[in-house]
Amino acid sequence: MMFTKYTLSSWRYIKNFNIVESDRRFTKTPAENIQLAQKNSERFPTLVFNDNQQCVAFFTLHIGEGVKPYTDNPNAIFFRSFSVDSEFRGRGVGKAVIENLPVYIADTFPTVDEIYLTVNTDNEVALQLYKKCDYCYVGDADLEGKPVHILKYTI
Repeated sequence: MMFTKYTLSSWRYIKNFNIVESDRRFTKTPAENIQLAQKNSERFPTLVFNDNQQCVAFFTLHIGEGVKPYTDNPNAIFFRSFSVDSEFRGRGVGKAVIENLPVYIADTFPTVDEIYLTVNTDNEVALQLYKKCDYCYVGDADLEGKPVHILKYTI
């Protein structure tokens, strides 16, 4: 599994990325996230490739203002808009990404010591995944008008 920051040459993978319609209530598409990042230098869209060099997952890391609603820690990062390509669901990709995320963040953002994320309150599958991977519940909030649980992982 390899994590790679989005670049213009990565677009070919994004245009073929499959996200199921039912997931749209929980997350933005990779294309939407890339458009947001083009207007905000604190957002870092990231692609995840398997050993066959297929793009299997996508997420955005957000520093600065993006994480401020959830912590006062200036060394925290917000993990957002995580999705697994629908073709690769049910193969442990999501869990592998979450388990490898702290190492990637430590290598890419060496000053970061906490990861924050939010999970829609009605997304029980995602909530259980994060809890299995040692994320701790720290509270509730609203994100884009939706109730969410806030979770934290200490690196």
